[in-house]
Amino acid sequence: MHTSYFLARLIGPVQAVLAIGVLANRDVYREVARQALGNGALVSLSGILALTGGLAILNAHPRWTPDWRSLITFLGWLLCTVGVFRIFAPDLVRYLNVPANFTAITIAAILLLVSGGILTYQGYAAEPQRPRKET
Repeated sequence: MHTSYFLARLIGPVQAVLAIGVLANRDVYREVARQALGNGALVSLSGILALTGGLAILNAHPRWTPDWRSLITFLGWLLCTVGVFRIFAPDLVRYLNVPANFTAITIAAILLLVSGGILTYQGYAAEPQRPRKET
């Protein structure tokens, strides 16, 4: 199985389920985000985990292609960026406290659902194209 399909099968369902859970329980996740962002240790730890996850994705999938596979690479870069930001500026992350806003939570959940849906479909339902044999 190609790395792209493996990562799509791993990332897609997690994103989709998380997005559905957030949309179904916005009040709960707003409070969870508020508490997590209020704790500097959790902000720093989540930064370390995000950076590690992003680097793992980019080491396995460093390519930009003109199709859905670039979404995986984009997510790797996004995780790295968020991780570095949370490690270097945990107080700024706590100050911004974006998840306290219902609109921000809803938009983030919808983006996660779309991204997760695309990756899940591509990983499980779409037919992988087999490379042509050169003659």
